[in-house]
Amino acid sequence: MFALMKHWREREVRFLALIALTALLIALHLGEGLSLAAREGAGHRVIDLKTLERRIDAGDLSDREAIWYHQATPREVGGGRP
Repeated sequence: MFALMKHWREREVRFLALIALTALLIALHLGEGLSLAAREGAGHRVIDLKTLERRIDAGDLSDREAIWYHQATPREVGGGRP
């Protein structure tokens, strides 16, 4: 291995260092993203089921679809083109 490294030029060493630095930065970025995603309230909704059920039981919410809800028609799915 050391015999192989003797023939490396400065350009190859800098290139490998750049690849190693890039891989390290990607790993740090992904690790930070995972830790942020693991925190509650970090850009995603968490449904409080007990509160939701309590509001449905109290009559504040309905457990049915909204009055305006209907199945999409083929015309609506196609972007409204005839």
